[in-house]
Amino acid sequence: MKKCDEEKVPLAEKVGLAGLIIDAQPRLLGGVAKPERLIDSIKVFGRSMGCLNVPLAVTEQVPHKLGPTEQEVMEACAGSLTLSKDSFSAFGCPGFEEWISKGRIEHLLLTGIETPICVYLTAVDAIRHGLTVTILTDCVGCRRAEDGKWALRKLENLGCHLLPLESLLYAMLKSSKHEEFRSISALVKDRMP
Repeated sequence: MKKCDEEKVPLAEKVGLAGLIIDAQPRLLGGVAKPERLIDSIKVFGRSMGCLNVPLAVTEQVPHKLGPTEQEVMEACAGSLTLSKDSFSAFGCPGFEEWISKGRIEHLLLTGIETPICVYLTAVDAIRHGLTVTILTDCVGCRRAEDGKWALRKLENLGCHLLPLESLLYAMLKSSKHEEFRSISALVKDRMP
């Protein structure tokens, strides 16, 4: 796989785009259905954002009690900002709003857990702050699938975009002529079914 070119103009500077991985910690992942598939999807998201030069942040819910972000996820998100939080919304995290403001972020891509709690509340706060929000439906998870379904339905009614990861990635690439097409398609090809 081609190494991503760090020198090119970041896509995020053109569109104010950034990614957020919420609380992908082993203690929380343990209660989620199919945690291996969720971890795999989040890793592909993290690596893809790196290839496309999209800024990325990772939150950790009370890491002194619940532990740090899952190791493979952190490796896939090398260079991302990591923020500790005790609030359920990332907007309660010290430094998060500053990251949004300094990065001139207008569109937030949300992944992580749990869909009806931290993902939901972060998305609601992002909308209140005037941001566009896209939730990657195969990159979020929760203990109770029915709760997650209703939370996503409500978020869609509030104006959030709901997309699977591959739809987002290929929309960002626009065509097979994109310089990162091979890198991204290799990541997608290696995903768990």
